[in-house]
Amino acid sequence: MSTRSECLRALLIALAVVLAACSLVTETAGKVADTVVEKPVEDTSPPATSPPAGTDEPADTEIGPGTEVDNDSQLDDIIDNADADSNDDEPLLPVPEVTLRDIAGASLDATQHIAYVEAFWTDTAEELGFSYQPLDSDRLLPRSIIGVTALQVCSFRRVEQLVDPDIAEFNAYVTPCDEGTTVVWDDIGLEADLEERFPGAGMAMLIAHEWGHVIQLQRQQFGQSDLIAEQQADCYSGAYAAWAEDRGIEPFTSPQALDFAIISTLETRDAVGSRPDDFGAHGNGFDRVRATQEGYDRGVGFCDSYDRTPPPITQTGFTTAADRQNEGNLPYEPAFELLVPAVTNFYESLSAESLEAFVDEPDDRLLRELHFSIGDLAIGAEYALRYGAALQIANGDEVNGVGPALQRACLVGAFLEDTLTNGVGDDGTGTGTAAVTLSPGDLDEAIITLTSSDELLSNPGLVFEMVAALRVGTLEGLDACALA
Repeated sequence: MSTRSECLRALLIALAVVLAACSLVTETAGKVADTVVEKPVEDTSPPATSPPAGTDEPADTEIGPGTEVDNDSQLDDIIDNADADSNDDEPLLPVPEVTLRDIAGASLDATQHIAYVEAFWTDTAEELGFSYQPLDSDRLLPRSIIGVTALQVCSFRRVEQLVDPDIAEFNAYVTPCDEGTTVVWDDIGLEADLEERFPGAGMAMLIAHEWGHVIQLQRQQFGQSDLIAEQQADCYSGAYAAWAEDRGIEPFTSPQALDFAIISTLETRDAVGSRPDDFGAHGNGFDRVRATQEGYDRGVGFCDSYDRTPPPITQTGFTTAADRQNEGNLPYEPAFELLVPAVTNFYESLSAESLEAFVDEPDDRLLRELHFSIGDLAIGAEYALRYGAALQIANGDEVNGVGPALQRACLVGAFLEDTLTNGVGDDGTGTGTAAVTLSPGDLDEAIITLTSSDELLSNPGLVFEMVAALRVGTLEGLDACALA
């Protein structure tokens, strides 16, 4: 969180043929992955709008107090979808016949993911009014074969360059070449890491995201900012996940794959404090997850609308050196003293009787661990989840089951929406000014608190729905959380 009174490393060396690079920070692995898409040399699209220097006001596309958002379903729809998923007896759609390419150096898994993602675009391209053109196999380059079996050339306007294996390290990107659109990925470090931590789903979503950029190149979608282009690629990857799930294509035969898809997307968010108009911005975790889930829920047609109606952006940059130094996190004691009363007051205002007797208070050791490992808002998110359960008990509502769990997540989001609007605490000036506001990274900290729950991870598929419910509460407020 940031006080009102105060209010990763450098981009990888760009290929000569690359016209725009996009940086991703994988926090768990502590490494960087990039995605590269083309922009024309004479790009006349307007620059992303950013706040005036020295202010805390969000950019025009960012969410702020009073922002109206109509892009999300209500909580009841999410609960219905979750219940349907848990009792899904509908027959699967036919699996398209695919021919696995002979891609030098590529693993069988990567080859299969590419085959099905290309089948997806062959199947759905007509919806967007174009015909998908499969890429040449020799333009699909795993890092392990770059500079080993051949000299991979990528010319741009007949200026010849060799693909640099160092840029491919822990990275995946798409770049236009005179020889044809080229996809490069690290099959040594990145693919192994994704497979270990997010079996099947991590690599599937990576390939689907990169093919989102392939589609943008084929359709010459260059008008967006870097951030919107990346959000659109995330959206396209979510649409692929739904398409694959409907057809029983691995790894989306298991609800856990969707959880892995969300968590792996969170881990490839921009560094905390990155601005939405930064060169190569992809988005914070909240926005990247939103885009992925919108694609899953609404399909490629909705993703295509990002060009005309950009999605709401919550990512903000640091405004002071102090915030940058502490990455937007207050020390534990002041964070606790501000957040716990704020959560308590918010939930007590929703109940006709005191909730104190119904709350399962978290112990100090747990809160300190959450603060250390996630950030200051994890304290508020943990308390909000527990007060949500207390509110349900006080109201005589059910506490166990999918519906109540999703309502608690939505209520956490409603608390965040209230905090975005009103801030937290009082600065003591007598003007009614809040002491602190949400800082860059806080929304992601709330999501990570949800996704790190052992209870959630033991119920495959629930992480995906819980994050969606939290997003609804954050963007639409308390009325979306289906309180009696």
